[in-house]
Amino acid sequence: MFSRLFLLFALVPLAELWLLMELAKRTNWLTTIAVVLTTGLVGISLVRWQGINTWREIQRQLASGKSPSRTIVSGVLILIAGALLLTPGLLTDTLGFLLLIPPVRYAAAMYLQSRFVTSVSTKFRSSVWVNSPMADFTMHEDSELDPTQRPSVRVVEPDRPAIGD
Repeated sequence: MFSRLFLLFALVPLAELWLLMELAKRTNWLTTIAVVLTTGLVGISLVRWQGINTWREIQRQLASGKSPSRTIVSGVLILIAGALLLTPGLLTDTLGFLLLIPPVRYAAAMYLQSRFVTSVSTKFRSSVWVNSPMADFTMHEDSELDPTQRPSVRVVEPDRPAIGD
């Protein structure tokens, strides 16, 4: 974990610096500064607009009794996009702008969710149930329940009406 963070915090700034120097070499330093400032200003205005829309969507979902969990994840990714867009550089700006595209943001959220579910289900497999297609049912050895019998569980998804309602 430490080596990944070291690579992230050491190599990304070096790559950003190299790209900015290449841009300045191929154009001029004024163009490079203008690109950095323009992407920052445009990016932050887009983040603000999408953040306000996401906040309204969360409020609407709460008012209608639906779970806003997916919208909250989207809001967190918009916040991360804002941080990336405030960081001067071409790589971080590109990643920030990509996170502002809803289908890309949705794919990133699904990827992060699958990574999280896989991590949780492998670390806590015997003591935690994870509501995911990737998680399978296992019983702990010390459990008093019959391992062949699955408990009755009703899963209610916020986007679909419950069966029998």
